[in-house]
Amino acid sequence: MSLHIMALAIYNAAGERRELRFDPGKVNIITGASKTGKTALIDIVDYCLGRNEFTVRSGVIRDAVSWYVLHVQLPNNQAVIGRPAPTGGAVTTTDVFLEVGGELVLPPFSALHRTTNSDALGEFLTEAVGIRANEHVPPEGQSRLPLQANIRHARFLLFQPQNRIADPNLMFYRQEEQFVPQAIKDTLPYFLGATGDDQFERLQTLRRARRELRLLERRLAEEQEMRGRDNSRGVALLAEARNVGLLGSATSPSADEDAVSILRGLLGWTPVQEDSPQGNALATLQQAREPLLAESRAVQNEIEAARLFAAAEDEFGVEATDQKHRLTAINLFKEEPEASRCPLCETDLNGTVPKAQAIRSNLASLEKQMAATARQRPRLEAYLTDRETRHSHLRQLLTENKAAIEALIAQEEVLQQQRNRTVEQARVIGRISLFLDSLRTTAEDSRLQLQVDEVRRRVAELEAGLAEDVVEDRLTSILQVIGRTMSDWARRLDLEHSESPIGFDLKNLTVVAHRDNGPIRMSQMGSGENWLGYHVITHFALQKWFVEKHRPVPWLLMLDQPTQVYFPSDQREDRSLDELADDDRESVKRLFKIIFDVTDTLSPNLQVIITDHADLNEPWFQAAVKERWRGGNRLVPSSWYEPRERGPSLQ
Repeated sequence: MSLHIMALAIYNAAGERRELRFDPGKVNIITGASKTGKTALIDIVDYCLGRNEFTVRSGVIRDAVSWYVLHVQLPNNQAVIGRPAPTGGAVTTTDVFLEVGGELVLPPFSALHRTTNSDALGEFLTEAVGIRANEHVPPEGQSRLPLQANIRHARFLLFQPQNRIADPNLMFYRQEEQFVPQAIKDTLPYFLGATGDDQFERLQTLRRARRELRLLERRLAEEQEMRGRDNSRGVALLAEARNVGLLGSATSPSADEDAVSILRGLLGWTPVQEDSPQGNALATLQQAREPLLAESRAVQNEIEAARLFAAAEDEFGVEATDQKHRLTAINLFKEEPEASRCPLCETDLNGTVPKAQAIRSNLASLEKQMAATARQRPRLEAYLTDRETRHSHLRQLLTENKAAIEALIAQEEVLQQQRNRTVEQARVIGRISLFLDSLRTTAEDSRLQLQVDEVRRRVAELEAGLAEDVVEDRLTSILQVIGRTMSDWARRLDLEHSESPIGFDLKNLTVVAHRDNGPIRMSQMGSGENWLGYHVITHFALQKWFVEKHRPVPWLLMLDQPTQVYFPSDQREDRSLDELADDDRESVKRLFKIIFDVTDTLSPNLQVIITDHADLNEPWFQAAVKERWRGGNRLVPSSWYEPRERGPSLQ
């Protein structure tokens, strides 16, 4: 067995537990009235197997249950998987309780706590059911990324909820969601075995071989590029050697071998040693220039200051002379003038006339100052002459320094041109050396082309084994075998178009009847009974293949309300087969009988869990009933919630 459910349990916040027991490898039926929680079982199992989104509908179950737990039988051991109900209005959680062992029991409420997360749970279940490393690589030109099948993709094949089991347009669980249809198409070939269990290893080997081939081809192309075609690379190198002065313009090869010989003769080239000026001469001149410039600026400032002083002295002399002339007029008076009479016109004045003696005193002081200024003038002239002489000498030194620097720079430019020429010649010599080495390597290692050919052959073989048409051929054969099984079962159920070959259309994820006048897909067929029947035989045919070929898919099917198509839509809370016409009752019996027959044939590998209103009065049916949810018996015990005026919805 791959993965079978031994028990499902729910816990309330008070620690009380409600558990359902199932038989591995058999049909298990829970029959009961509406609004008792049957539909929620698929959502609970999907959630416990790793789905992050909690999809149980709002109502009593969400309000009363705090933990959901599965006890599962795996190929080599058992596992108990618990998931807490999201809290705080959240719709997702990644918390998981996981216990793995040989023989396990359902844990007490006190033991339930987060031990891992949903990603780790997915990895554990993927490995536990036997899903090996795999990869679907989309065809060239398609933008989607490569996809690896895991337990999340396998879950799409396990469930047929009430709204899907008779859907004329959609075949698989969650097929209406974005990206899910393409994921089913990409992973189902692996689950069916069309790609082979060693496909991933072969794909990795192909990638390594392609990488090795690219490296070898690049190496071969580089060497061919270095050699050139028809020795064109050698002729081009000779032209470069002439251009940089390594060869005379008259030198030209008469044959390919002559070109190689000429190039080999250039390998002894050595660069010309040019005489370089004294290394520190330019720096010394530049260092000497700085103090000369500083002193020149200082002397210039002294000259300007002295000239400003001389100009100010001249202005003083003019003013002092004028003042002296005005004061000298006092010598016209022999006696002291009266204090209140003008000494010229002898007119009485309102104020007093300055004392003649005071004027004479000022005149004497002014004459002394003028005499001192006159004595300093020669010294100032001498100072200016000295500073100007020094400034002229400094300008001469700076001119000589500048000329020396310019001469060194000109000489260095000539030498730099020579160095550049030497560098160009050295570069050409390097290319010539590389070219000649490549000729020697190619001659010594002629196996490179053989290596390229061998890897190309290996890549071609791997590509042929992984070619899309090979996978398509295998897949077509598998689907034809599955289609024959579906055709037999369709005739047993007396489905419409069952007289024609029936098949599964992977491209469109639907059932198709192949008639003479063209294919008829399930969406083109009529009646809910046909849609239901084709859903059931498709999923059982796939499971039959998975079991018989030991494919890594949980050998588990959960069907919810398969008989709904036989009852009117205005249903009562409970329904009975006695309400149906004889033909419909026989159709229901045929449906369940084929389910039981297929499960028995595949026993003990396939487990089927059915939730339905139907309760057939047949011994084989009654033996499979695990619980009856009627008369107050339901998934959530009534003691877990307060009674409501209107019955609570558990679906």
